[in-house]
Amino acid sequence: MMTSLKQLPLDLVFAPAMGREDFMVGACNQYAVYMIENWPEEWKHYPALTLYGPKGCGKSHLAAVWQHRSGAVSLGLEEFASRSLESLLEEDTNYVIDRMEFLIGDREQEEKLFHLYNAFGQSGNFFLGLSSVSPEKLPFEIKDLASRIRAAQSAEIKPPDDELLIKVLAKRFSDQSFKIDQSALDYIVLRMDRSWDGMSSLIEKIIRTATAMKKGELTKPLIKIAMTDVHGDED
Repeated sequence: MMTSLKQLPLDLVFAPAMGREDFMVGACNQYAVYMIENWPEEWKHYPALTLYGPKGCGKSHLAAVWQHRSGAVSLGLEEFASRSLESLLEEDTNYVIDRMEFLIGDREQEEKLFHLYNAFGQSGNFFLGLSSVSPEKLPFEIKDLASRIRAAQSAEIKPPDDELLIKVLAKRFSDQSFKIDQSALDYIVLRMDRSWDGMSSLIEKIIRTATAMKKGELTKPLIKIAMTDVHGDED
């Protein structure tokens, strides 16, 4: 029997929108969410936080939440690399620094990050560094920068657990007006690539398959067709 998504335990929500209410919380990201929600109180002893985790885990979403809360300016990798330290300081604002791991190992960029960190420690500004790698594993050229970034706060976003995956899948399908029951959700989670990127690709494939077949209900046979097409023969 097909169950309406409204009957599933969706106590948290997820949507493509970038507000805090659109970010689904589980054990894998709870601390990261706590640190973003408790800025600046939990950041006051350090001018920076490193948010790290695999591609597609939600770093950019949480960064957008913090950017809205703090009035920060978002800097992509190329933009940060092209800016002078003087111009960064003259703006007198908080920053989100994307893909920070690619700045590490480049002495010129590390020096800029080092002086920015020190200046922010005096000015009261903050930056949020996004990285796919833990600060402990980054190959710093400048030891003083390594000690500062590693001593400051960091928050990991880990791969999602079953409960969170099911909630995200259910909400994503609901957003597209598709019906799905608990057994079909369990079927997906048992067989899917257990990563945020893998999940997003699979959702898109299932929706394309259902649309092509003109189906509004995501049944296990339909899902099997989509997943076999993605992963090859399941046998």
